[in-house]
Amino acid sequence: MANCYSKKCFDFLDVPAWNPHTVGALYVHVPLCKAKCRYCDFYSQAAQPGLAELIVKTLTAELAQRRNLITKPLKTIFLGGGTPTALPAKLLGQLLEHISPLADEDTEFTIEANPGTVDSAVGDILAQAGVNRVSLGGQSFDACELEMLGRIHKPDQIGQAVEFLENAWVRNISLDLMYALPGQTVATWLRNLQAATQLNVQHISCYALSFEPGTALFEDLSAGRVKEVDDETQREMYYETINFLTANGFEHYEISNFAKPGQSCKHNLTYWQNEEYLGIGPAACSYIQGERRTNTPDLTSYAKNIEQGLEAPFEAERITGQAHMAETLMLGFRLIEGVDIKKFIKKFDHTPAQAFPESFGKYTSLGAIQQTETHVHLSQDALFTADSILADIVAEASSQRHL
Repeated sequence: MANCYSKKCFDFLDVPAWNPHTVGALYVHVPLCKAKCRYCDFYSQAAQPGLAELIVKTLTAELAQRRNLITKPLKTIFLGGGTPTALPAKLLGQLLEHISPLADEDTEFTIEANPGTVDSAVGDILAQAGVNRVSLGGQSFDACELEMLGRIHKPDQIGQAVEFLENAWVRNISLDLMYALPGQTVATWLRNLQAATQLNVQHISCYALSFEPGTALFEDLSAGRVKEVDDETQREMYYETINFLTANGFEHYEISNFAKPGQSCKHNLTYWQNEEYLGIGPAACSYIQGERRTNTPDLTSYAKNIEQGLEAPFEAERITGQAHMAETLMLGFRLIEGVDIKKFIKKFDHTPAQAFPESFGKYTSLGAIQQTETHVHLSQDALFTADSILADIVAEASSQRHL
């Protein structure tokens, strides 16, 4: 990857400036939390004096810099973090004032929120700004599990947050849950799912806990203070999740995501279908014209450049050839329907099987990769081990210089 620290570096880096071009999906990264969760390795900082003001000032400045890359109205907007609703109400309103004009009534406008940061005032601010979808980081309905994860909210605040949002007429609500927590059993996990389905939510995301280096929970694991849930139990939890949520009216449309009919997350579908998007903020990623740029995960250097009228420091890479095909499959295979064969051929002039004959030969014979008239996809039995299949495709791509 090439490091870039201002517009001037285009003179000597093989990373061209983006040509006049607009995209329909916007991600805004708000790197602020009330407190850092014990499992989280996303870039964010705990609240401190002046930090929220700096974040809003620099985000709005970078947004103004990038306005020429934005299709208006946008198809999707997603504010993530961190916790955007950890911003003081006045600053949250100011940030949304700069973003709202980019949306219309058809835009999917999502913001992430911790249940402990949502009240009636926040609900009103979101609704007035045109936010029509909220992703709540509930994670668990068990008080001990929340404490272990370092979450700032209590179990009953999840339902309260949903009620605040409904009263503000924000009716498209998604809920994040985590399974395979230390000490968790299949039975206790199913109780979390039961509690979730008793709320009026339209979307549920279920992710297995990952112990990431540098986090407090990783240190606990390394020191033997907690134990990772074994693979067989994790597998049972995963497939019980599918059975339970589909029986309760949710469609399983992505490896970890479930939605009521018509309520799939359009913004995340942009990622999984390998379409273009613009990212604003420290650590935010953009994918435009075959190039991926990731802003520095450092608010200090990010703010320094932005306040000087320069681009944020970033790393860039161009995705071409076999790597582009492999990435398209890696993302598309996360979707239950899989990869559209005609679109793949139109884009790459090869079928997925022609592009990766070794991987497709192996996993097709095992029944892990299956094909319909229109799509190629992973079998349900293969979803839990998808990472190993995708790793083989990436390895095959790296071993091929050209077709």
